[in-house]
Amino acid sequence: MKKQIQGRWALRPFSFLLAFLVVSVITAGFWWLREDLTLANISLIYIIGTFVVAVWLGTGPSLAAAFYTFFCFNFFLIKPYYTLKVEDPRELIDLLVYLLVAVIASQLAAYAREQAEAARRHAAEQNILYSLSSAFNQLTDQASISQTLEQQLPVYLPVSQVEMLPEAEKNAYTGRPDDEPTTSYLILQTGDTIYGTLRVVFTAVPTDSQMRLLMACTVQAAMALQRIQLTESAQRSHTLEEADRLKTALLRAVSHDLRTPLTIIKTSADNLIDLHTRLPEAEQLEMIQTISSEADHLNLLVGNLLDMSRLQAGAMTINRHWNTLEEVAGDVAARVWQRHQAERLWLNFPDDYPLAQFDYGLVLQAVSNVVENALRYEPPTSLVEIRGESDAAEVRLLMINHGPTIPDELKEQVMAPFFHGKDGRIGLGLAISKGIVDLHHGRMWVEDTPNGGATFVLALPREGSTPPLREGVS
Repeated sequence: MKKQIQGRWALRPFSFLLAFLVVSVITAGFWWLREDLTLANISLIYIIGTFVVAVWLGTGPSLAAAFYTFFCFNFFLIKPYYTLKVEDPRELIDLLVYLLVAVIASQLAAYAREQAEAARRHAAEQNILYSLSSAFNQLTDQASISQTLEQQLPVYLPVSQVEMLPEAEKNAYTGRPDDEPTTSYLILQTGDTIYGTLRVVFTAVPTDSQMRLLMACTVQAAMALQRIQLTESAQRSHTLEEADRLKTALLRAVSHDLRTPLTIIKTSADNLIDLHTRLPEAEQLEMIQTISSEADHLNLLVGNLLDMSRLQAGAMTINRHWNTLEEVAGDVAARVWQRHQAERLWLNFPDDYPLAQFDYGLVLQAVSNVVENALRYEPPTSLVEIRGESDAAEVRLLMINHGPTIPDELKEQVMAPFFHGKDGRIGLGLAISKGIVDLHHGRMWVEDTPNGGATFVLALPREGSTPPLREGVS
């Protein structure tokens, strides 16, 4: 639109010359045929020429062409030639009628042209506003709105500078200041809320249509800023609701699951203090082991609560590097062996198992939580299988348990925070694992194991091109 405006103003000085040229060419043709044509023939063709000029060049050139044809008609084509005198008064009436008809025809044609131009301009403005609103709908912060305005407005309008002032100044107002006719200040406002002031510097004094388009763009920007503010308010409200829900759940956990190991630790310690002289050494050792076990349980529960708090608050960050889930499974197997002093896992990975980008420590924690949950329900006569699979989009880790099957209605609930299992435990480990996988833009779900059991599937996206495998990684 900006280029069209510049082109139209560049052609305006030549439009009158073009109108005179058209009339001169028609007159030259008539000059050779003036003895063979009647005045009616000449006037009709002149009117057609004036009509063409009006449609082609607009109002001003068409009026000039009408009066110029009146002069050429009289001077070159009506006797006596080469003078403005008219021998027959009836021919003077013909000339005046012709002039009136030419002026009216040129004005009607010019008016139709202006209406068509206005319709095209309105359609172009609607397309501009649609493009801006579509661009604004993708943005989520004020800086992006300002950047989009700075990039897009010079494309659509003859402007040299666009600036969004952070706050509406007291002396900012809508319209053009008298001392700076090329600078406009428009307030970004919806209702009673002011989001700032838009300062636009035109390359020339803007027209009314350009100002209307600028004001419409400003309204679109203000509406986008309002949408962003409402979205942020809704997110803050949702965060507060989640925090309140988390606080309630934490209080519930503290009132039951944290107090249980604390009570056991306290009771065992008091018994050791009061009865250590009368208790056999084996019973004392058993109490000490109970204290250690419950302390580990308490430490794990507190760690899970803290991790869940960080996930709910969005405070957990990830450091992605190229790693392989096979190494993660190997580290988990080493931990399980150290804890149980028995072979409880079976690792099954293909030779071409690919790498993926993920935070090794967080994914190790996620897999450990799932494996510990699977081991809790794994029959002593079988092993939990950790299998690696992949395709073009994802790298998957399947943790296959052969215990009880999880009902379909509980498959989503078992990965929800603070899910209570049949044994009375509060479920936090699986919820933390799913939260970590979600941070990596991955997926985690539960499937049925053939012949009974539950298979937890952890899938991470294969982003970018996979680098060559490191030495020692199969």
